[in-house]
Amino acid sequence: MRNPALIGILLLPLAVLSPRTAPAQTAPQPIPPTEISADLGTCSALITVTDADSRPIYAAKVATRILPGLLKKPMFIIISNGDRQQTVEFKPELRCHATFDVQLR
Repeated sequence: MRNPALIGILLLPLAVLSPRTAPAQTAPQPIPPTEISADLGTCSALITVTDADSRPIYAAKVATRILPGLLKKPMFIIISNGDRQQTVEFKPELRCHATFDVQLR
């Protein structure tokens, strides 16, 4: 049986390009985004995390609280890495498929 209030703290590799070294003739292969699901519907939020120089941050922490009884209420998503942190507000009732570009400085 599922807990009615799910609290998730995840370590997500949110990056565009693979950190592996590729041969000179081959471009780095993109890493697919990490996905989580609360099985609460079709709305989604895509979060890309970069540093002050717009370089991808690997293993950023993404935390939120999902309350199944309040699906249409705003959700606050906290993105952090080290001592840097930013919060974004996801409003599924206004924009069901949102994209956030988060720059941690």
